[in-house]
Amino acid sequence: MLRPLKLAIFILITSLTLAHAGQLHDGLTYARGLALDIHTPQVKRASALNLFSLAGGRDRPIVVYVHGGGWVKGNRKKVYSLPQWLNSKGYVLVAIDYRKVPATTVEGQVEDLARSVQWLRRNARRYGGDPNRIVLMGHSAGAHLVALCEARKLCGRVRGVIPNDVQAYDMVAYAGMRGSLGYPYLDAFGSNPQNWVRWSPVTYARQGSGYAPHLFLHSGSNGARRRALTNGYANILRARGTSVAVFDGGRYTHGSIARKLGQPGDPATVAIERFLAQVTR
Repeated sequence: MLRPLKLAIFILITSLTLAHAGQLHDGLTYARGLALDIHTPQVKRASALNLFSLAGGRDRPIVVYVHGGGWVKGNRKKVYSLPQWLNSKGYVLVAIDYRKVPATTVEGQVEDLARSVQWLRRNARRYGGDPNRIVLMGHSAGAHLVALCEARKLCGRVRGVIPNDVQAYDMVAYAGMRGSLGYPYLDAFGSNPQNWVRWSPVTYARQGSGYAPHLFLHSGSNGARRRALTNGYANILRARGTSVAVFDGGRYTHGSIARKLGQPGDPATVAIERFLAQVTR
């Protein structure tokens, strides 16, 4: 038989290992026809033996993740290794669905994101999340939507915004650099320049202030243009008094800068972990 001290150590190690196991609350409806998944760190307690009192995982900071797909496809399940990674770091991950073009427009999509955050503020504590410590994060089209939601202040007060690799911060500038929109931008933004302006985060950032800290990431895909558009928007936010950091992921592709997140030693992962720790403390 194990002696009491050895038994206590064994239970502590087992409990700490189980603390990193996540729990999925799948397909919670936040608006008509729209759902989200909540991935929470799950903590097991050794309360039966009354040896240790481990934290129950309440009031954890929340990362709301908006998937990519060019505004026309994708779903909330496209989260790569984010649940395991962020849960292991003590964050609640919320992955949302939103309507796709042409069933809606970019306007409808950013409204869906705002509705999901509103729902979360009302219900977060039921799932161990802190409604006062929300960070918005998205990849590709999702990066555009989180940037636009914050630029228009539709999502309320958030702690930070992490747009990961998109070129749609300034659609007029993008069209000028590229010479045309092309797929999927033309499908999402249309051929009317008024909509390019309307759905560009830069339009609102030039007039606003008081924005949450931003961490921008960009890959090396279409490198010069992507870098210029990202830094151009970052500089406008800085000029409005926003705390901004830019991660230059020139060695990544558009896909790998999202797919590799959570891997040990991955530079983009390290940058995001540092940012999250700063803005959610």
